[in-house]
Amino acid sequence: MGPSIRVGKIFGIPIEIHFSWVFIFLLMIVILGDLFDQSQSTALGRWAWALLIAVLFFASVLAHELSHSLVAVRKGIPVDGITLFFFGGVSHLAHEARRPYVEFVITVVGPLCSILLAGIFWVLWLQFQGTNSSLELAFRLLMSINLMLGVFNMLPGFPLDGGRVLRSVIWGLSGSYWRATQIAVRAGQVIGGLIALGGGYLAVDNFHAVGISGIWIILIGAFLFSAATATYRQERAKERLKTYRVADVMNEEWWTLPGEMLMNSPLVTQGLAEHDNLLAVSLNGQVEGMITRRLMDRIPRRAWGSTLLSQAMLPLRSLPILTPADTASEAMDQMETGRLSSLAVMRNGELLGFVSRDGIIRLARRRNRNRV
Repeated sequence: MGPSIRVGKIFGIPIEIHFSWVFIFLLMIVILGDLFDQSQSTALGRWAWALLIAVLFFASVLAHELSHSLVAVRKGIPVDGITLFFFGGVSHLAHEARRPYVEFVITVVGPLCSILLAGIFWVLWLQFQGTNSSLELAFRLLMSINLMLGVFNMLPGFPLDGGRVLRSVIWGLSGSYWRATQIAVRAGQVIGGLIALGGGYLAVDNFHAVGISGIWIILIGAFLFSAATATYRQERAKERLKTYRVADVMNEEWWTLPGEMLMNSPLVTQGLAEHDNLLAVSLNGQVEGMITRRLMDRIPRRAWGSTLLSQAMLPLRSLPILTPADTASEAMDQMETGRLSSLAVMRNGELLGFVSRDGIIRLARRRNRNRV
């Protein structure tokens, strides 16, 4: 998605702001400043209200995404963070839901949160209706924004929440995740295309009145179409992985180093460089764990000289074990769930090799080039 800045954590979930967010935030302040021009006697008051509404708008978007993330965590899916960007926000789940019901619950809670916020602001607006005050305008705007956010997100096409709800329903009824994804993605492409065409029509038909709005609608439609297309390609690649076996991508050559060796040993650096950033670690002559480049990077370099491989390794007995007959898709799912970069492959208790995320990706790319 591009560069972003971490601004803090909420409920342990990192919150980041994408650089494009700054543009839309400033644009909203300018637009809102014009709306408050009639209700405020001073320029300071006008811009203060505009700033407040812009902040509350993005707080509403954040609440929408937080609802997704908190339910995902409750359902056992780790959340890497939330990013606010040009077109709203996105929750970065460690992996997709494994069951249609779980995806439905995680998804539908977002629009429901927005509609609930719209209801709260509607009640507040009623208290000040007819007063022609800044509070009346503020609550009416926040009610309208959250209502539009909730309703728009329920349009039945990827990458909108409604597209995920549609997929979860079709998935549950048909039992086919891939077929449900195809339908939801195609719906998202159609919706995105229609929105872009509608914006183009408005811009051409009456540019002086709605030209800027038309261009904005074109951008939204183009973004939806592009995101739906990217989702289709990603899911198609995952579907193809089901045709490959772990045996096709398993690395049968690896280095085994003793657990008593220090992390800063030159042999560790050499072994990682020559064997796909992975080493086996032995204790009492038996391979008991593995060490990867990612694990090494988690430990401060100044501590490498006093840390044994046995202290830094991942014990194999604590990890999921793959067999040569498992699919590459199952291997990727296991790694995504455990946030791992590699897993061991065993048969009847015998270590046969290791499989890595990067190795699977290389296999998929190689097979795709062969198809072309």
